[in-house]
Amino acid sequence: MGNIIVNWSPIHGQGATTSNTVALASIFALEQPYRSLLTHTQASFSTMETMYRKGEKSGFRDSGVLALERLVKSKLLKPEAVSDYTETIYKSSLDFLPANRDSYDGEETERLIQPILKAAAQQYDFLWIDAHSGTANVRTCEMMKQADLILVHLPQNKYILEQFFSEKGMPAELEGKRYFIILSQYDADAGYSLRNIKRQFKIQVPMYSIPYTTGFRDAANQETVSEYFVRSNKSQKGDPAFSLLNSVRKINEAVLKELGFKGAEREEA
Repeated sequence: MGNIIVNWSPIHGQGATTSNTVALASIFALEQPYRSLLTHTQASFSTMETMYRKGEKSGFRDSGVLALERLVKSKLLKPEAVSDYTETIYKSSLDFLPANRDSYDGEETERLIQPILKAAAQQYDFLWIDAHSGTANVRTCEMMKQADLILVHLPQNKYILEQFFSEKGMPAELEGKRYFIILSQYDADAGYSLRNIKRQFKIQVPMYSIPYTTGFRDAANQETVSEYFVRSNKSQKGDPAFSLLNSVRKINEAVLKELGFKGAEREEA
């Protein structure tokens, strides 16, 4: 059965959750010998829908989560059918499942999500999910409940970190779950560093960072993210993309170890 990795932030718009999830899943697919599925649970349009592609592709209209939900309702969903409703990002290693923007709530959401996750987990080794921020969204809470590992994305912002690590800030959805913390858009030269944050809040769970990278941001805006990671994958120290890729690789290696998988050996740059 595949492992469900939910990427989530307690606050909307500041965790860079979508771009981080895309970076993690892309590099993972290019470097590891496993098959991954990437999707999101955003209630409205997600930039993930355009980061990998230019313009509207005809297949997307009859694909994605909405199509799978129709199969669930008709009791026709088979595990082998999931990939038929996805778009291939990297052949044999990463597929993208467009999300359903229609909203469901309560029992309806739970009834539709569980069989989709179960079917997808039988066809993919890893499911990378960009969850809607906060805990008000039923779909997000159900995903977090089903997750094998949660990656919590937080900004390098003292006020938000203080709120999150307070007694009232830690959501119940993380209780008893395995999770990592990722500082997004990280500035290594800032005084409020990863080391200082760990010390101040006495953080016991694994904590990592992903830096802001201009080239990645440009690729996202130009809808050429898949090409960007293929092109940047061989970057060396000193190259603009190296810091991003090095940070993402560390997280991916930790994810594999946490979930009991062996990672592919890679030559050091």
